Amino acid sequence: MTVFDHLWQSTLFGGLVFLLTLMLRKNSATIRYRLWLAASLKFLTPFSLLAALGEKTFVHTVPAESMLVLARLRPVVVPFSSAAPAPDHLPWLTILTAIWALGAVAIAVVWLVRWHRLSAIARAGRTLPFDLPVPVRATPLMLEPGLVGIRRPVILLPEGICDQLSRSEMDAILRHELCHHARRDNLLAALHMLVEAVFWFHPLVWLIGARLIEECEAACDESVLAGGQNPLEYAQAILRVCRLYLRSPLPCASGVAGADLGRRVDAIMAGRDVEDLDSARKFLLAGLLLATLLAPFVGGGLKSAPSALLMQRLATALMPAPAPEVTQPAAVAMLTVMPRPRQHPAPRDILAEVEARTLQERALPAAASVIVIAMPSLSDVQADTGEINVCRAPQPLQNSRLLGPEVCMTQSEWDSLAKRNLVLMPDGRTLAANYETERSKAPGTCNPTGNGASATQLRYVGDCF
Repeated sequence: MTVFDHLWQSTLFGGLVFLLTLMLRKNSATIRYRLWLAASLKFLTPFSLLAALGEKTFVHTVPAESMLVLARLRPVVVPFSSAAPAPDHLPWLTILTAIWALGAVAIAVVWLVRWHRLSAIARAGRTLPFDLPVPVRATPLMLEPGLVGIRRPVILLPEGICDQLSRSEMDAILRHELCHHARRDNLLAALHMLVEAVFWFHPLVWLIGARLIEECEAACDESVLAGGQNPLEYAQAILRVCRLYLRSPLPCASGVAGADLGRRVDAIMAGRDVEDLDSARKFLLAGLLLATLLAPFVGGGLKSAPSALLMQRLATALMPAPAPEVTQPAAVAMLTVMPRPRQHPAPRDILAEVEARTLQERALPAAASVIVIAMPSLSDVQADTGEINVCRAPQPLQNSRLLGPEVCMTQSEWDSLAKRNLVLMPDGRTLAANYETERSKAPGTCNPTGNGASATQLRYVGDCF
């Protein structure tokens, strides 16, 4: 399914390039040629490769909301990979792969054979005495003048072409071929031939190839005319070459008679001034290029962000929270006690019989002042009475997503807390009681040290009220 996502993304990118070339139709043909070349190279550069590179290069943590947005965008960006594969009874993937391989091999073989023949013709040609940076050779075949080769290119001319064209026309043809050599058009055309061999089934690939040839020839025409060549003589030279000689059999052997001849001659004779690329359009092209390259790269780095975000939140939850502000007038003492160790596991049938009001946290009135006191020493209930401990399930801590500990006590102890209107907090270490209620039980009396206290009196470890 990744292949289908790549094809969809490359097609969308090609459509964007088409709109840009329409916007830049009055600018230089070199700019439009480079845009179409970028659309061609996009087929060789899947976004998944850039995403994998971004995942290996860096990992960036983003908020959960951003990851949710990215997760919702994923079915749009990669619709085929996000969809669940449908069960099939025929090996469609194997059949399609075989058809693709046959087409790719057939196209590659045809081009390799043509390349071998043209290279043999160029090597067998007679060297001509031209003072040019590229060797010039003549062939008895009726091929149009063209630049042949990539590493060691030569200009291949048909025999007797100097008798068919005037001196100025011949000079224009040679300038055209030298422009192809300076632009490395043969190498770039070979790259697109590779794209056509691999993605031969995609119509957009062949459209891009035709647009590359047209814009390449237009760019060379602009270069020749900018060098002072007479437009009429240049157009006549191209028409004579097209009338007398055969077109080059390979896109990577740049000739003279490429592209739409009628439109090309009209453009040469019109002599339109090429507009310079203004700053706004330069900024637009640069921004689109950076967005195309950086979007999958950065997106790949965000894929592993949820794990890092989870670890960060877990570390934050485990850190001690700041003390809450007291908004009501109350005497509060946070006291630490150790819960009674559980001696016997509580069977599930015993837990089911415990009243819900005993194990649930009771809500205190919001208007009442609250005091948090220590866990009392309930010595009136002995540990060796043989009672089975009853455990309260962990409850959510305040201002946290974590749960408190499991608290186990006997049923008598749970009942004793309920009778005294004491609430065991979710942390399992402190009790909450109404201040006025506790003060009314024994006004003005307390026993900080526990001396002389009865067995049933609460023993406070903190200050008295």
